Amino acid sequence: MDNLLSRVSYLRGLADGLSLDESKEKRLLLEIIDVLQEMAEAIDDLRAFSEATQEYVESIDEDLGQLEQDFYDSEDDYDEDYEEDFDDDFEDDYDEDFDEEDEYDDLDEDLIEIECPKCHEVIFIDEDLVDEEGKAQCPNCNAEIKVEDND
Repeated sequence: MDNLLSRVSYLRGLADGLSLDESKEKRLLLEIIDVLQEMAEAIDDLRAFSEATQEYVESIDEDLGQLEQDFYDSEDDYDEDYEEDFDDDFEDDYDEDFDEEDEYDDLDEDLIEIECPKCHEVIFIDEDLVDEEGKAQCPNCNAEIKVEDND
């Protein structure tokens, strides 16, 4: 980066050495050099900030590595301990007689499957939503549907 700043300074010296009178070209050239100087300084500041941030991240990474080592001892011990604890905790809780389909069958008992005559969507209507006249409302198009219980 010092090279960039020194090159801008060199350009400034060359422009001053041209011995141009106060012309438009000289003002333009000096303004371009000023912009280059500001850009070089901004780049230098960004480089310094980036280096400081990189050092900080490396420091955090080292601290985290130390914490992991202190907390877990080693990865192999952690994995084995975790698996043993998991097996011990949940082995007795699992009910082998549990049938997931039975649970869903209980939910389906109160639902009636019907096709809406207006929008032709197949919908499931809860028996509790059917009025005394055997009618319900389609949730898609709000049409009145006559429900015939097929049970």
